[in-house]
Amino acid sequence: MEIVLLVVVVVLVVALAVVVQRWRLGGGGVQSGDASELRTRVAQLEVQLAERDQQLGEARGERDAARAGLEEVRAEREAALRELAEVKADHQARTQELAKAREELETQFKGIAADVVKTNSATFLEQAKEQFENQKKLSDTDLEKRQKAIDELVKPVKENLAKFEEQVVAMEKDRKGAYDVLRNQVGQLRDTAQNLSEALRSPQMRGQWGEQQLRNILELSGLSERIDFVEQDTIELGEGRGRPDAVVHIPGGLEVVIDAKTPLSSYLDAHHADDDQRQSEFLNNHANTLMGHAKTLGDRDYAAAVDGSPDFVVMFVPAEPILDAAMDVKPTLWEDAWQKHRVLIATPGLLLAFLRTVAVAWQQQDLQENAQKIADGAADLYDSLRVYAGHVDGVGKGLNRAVDAYNRSIGSLEGRVLPRARKFEDWGVVPGSKQIESATSVEAIARPVAAPELVEAEAEPSVQELTGAEDD
Repeated sequence: MEIVLLVVVVVLVVALAVVVQRWRLGGGGVQSGDASELRTRVAQLEVQLAERDQQLGEARGERDAARAGLEEVRAEREAALRELAEVKADHQARTQELAKAREELETQFKGIAADVVKTNSATFLEQAKEQFENQKKLSDTDLEKRQKAIDELVKPVKENLAKFEEQVVAMEKDRKGAYDVLRNQVGQLRDTAQNLSEALRSPQMRGQWGEQQLRNILELSGLSERIDFVEQDTIELGEGRGRPDAVVHIPGGLEVVIDAKTPLSSYLDAHHADDDQRQSEFLNNHANTLMGHAKTLGDRDYAAAVDGSPDFVVMFVPAEPILDAAMDVKPTLWEDAWQKHRVLIATPGLLLAFLRTVAVAWQQQDLQENAQKIADGAADLYDSLRVYAGHVDGVGKGLNRAVDAYNRSIGSLEGRVLPRARKFEDWGVVPGSKQIESATSVEAIARPVAAPELVEAEAEPSVQELTGAEDD
């Protein structure tokens, strides 16, 4: 800071000297206005020079103060270093004293221990020998007892181990035999799976399997063959013919065509592929095959050939994994088949839900159609029951009349006929064993009809009408 102020002062002094020199050299040639300006400038420079001198003095004062502070810090640092040296020397001395004291203590303890060992070693050995002899006698006796106890305890264990070993040997023999049987069964299962795989590679066998699966679902849905659906019906398709696996009748006159497809060759090859690339190629071929079947069904245009057929055809795939494997490599397969070819690819679950809905719709329609017939039949049955109830009431009344006539005839018999007949007994014409027994009257009567429907029945028929008329 001091050097900078000094340089500034020197520069100002030099500039002032140059200005004054130019003014002197100019002499009278300098105009009065320039001289006045020059004097003003000189005055300003003098003022600045005075300020710089003052700042220089202040800077020197600050420098002197800083030097004094630095000297004090240096003195404090020297004092601290001297104190640190004294502390280190004191610590080293104390450390040496502690080491010396430790050595002395170790020497004293060693001497004391040697004296104690020397004094007590003989006594200790004698006592130890005596105790050892006593302990040996006790241990020998106790060992015999323990050996016998252990033998008694171990004996059942040995016997059980022997039996267990025999069982293990028998189980091992059984396991070996079962393993042989299992290995044979696994081999047979592998052969069966191989034969099934080879059979499914045959187009004819695949077709029969798909048709059978479709038939099972149709039966499971509750639809009736030749009533709610028709199988293998030949349809004229313009220049050719089509033979879908099933045509389902839907209430309202609609006919839905269903055809089963079982593309399995590429699907099975993908499962037996050795690497991922080959598997991906087979799965792509499998997806393209499914899309090819959808295009073929769409091109047949069953909607135009079958009356009442909606603008789509159902392509049945008999197993969920067949469609899932194709959609893994071509996720838009289902949408493309529907949007481009109007073919609905259905797996067993989806088709069963659709057919079950159709079956329920048929049931509802049958109920609606039979509702009037049921109502008419109920009315006829009710009227027949009403007429029959009238007949029953007539039978009851006839029974009451018959009972009344019976009772009157009994009264006539007992009051008029029997008294006269008993006179023959008094005259001795009839033996006592052949006397006429008294007849019993009937007191029960038929229950009258009380129901309003029966009271309002048709006119009461006679007994003769009941016996001679036909049943209603």
